[in-house]
Amino acid sequence: MPYTAIEHALSINRFSTYRQAVIRSIGKSCNTTTLKLYEWNAELSSRFFFPIHIYEVAIRNAISDAISIRYGSDWPTNAVFQNSLNHLDKHTLQSALSNGYHGVSKLLPEIKFVWFENMLTSRHDGRIWKPYITKTFPNAPTYMTPQEIRKALKDACYTIRKFRNRCGHHEPIFNSASLHDVYPHIRESLNWRCPTTSNWMDSKQSVSELLCKPVI
Repeated sequence: MPYTAIEHALSINRFSTYRQAVIRSIGKSCNTTTLKLYEWNAELSSRFFFPIHIYEVAIRNAISDAISIRYGSDWPTNAVFQNSLNHLDKHTLQSALSNGYHGVSKLLPEIKFVWFENMLTSRHDGRIWKPYITKTFPNAPTYMTPQEIRKALKDACYTIRKFRNRCGHHEPIFNSASLHDVYPHIRESLNWRCPTTSNWMDSKQSVSELLCKPVI
């Protein structure tokens, strides 16, 4: 295996993280294992994009549905809703609207996912989540309060979004503290929204299979 050529093409600094992990694991440097770890990391990153894709679309639609119950189907243009946002979130929404508003379905993909995560903060409990969270996440545990459901969704969203960014930027995920938490968060959040969608996604994903075959 022409390890040296690949290492130089992709950068020695990039491979050093994987090499050091192998040394810590087996007690010595091994080019073959280092390359296998790099391949495993890249393959796992690519496999995560399917469940993350389903999660992001479903969750942003759920949040949009909750907002629409309170502020109407054209909530992005509702001045009362806009004024309920903090400065940054209001600016983000108005910037997306400045490109032309052609309905919610066209606008949602134009808004960064962190904006939807911010909608899950306690700031919106009174207006949106206390009265409407059980309508938009009907399968959430009944023993949880609306605030607890909202916080669990927010915490999961933060973990998934940060992890997604690492995958998208081709960073190591094999050493991520949240590696084995991300997929369970995705499946649980989806299940609270729609068990059918969660089960379909689970039947099609291949993340779990590869997670069971670590290199080190």
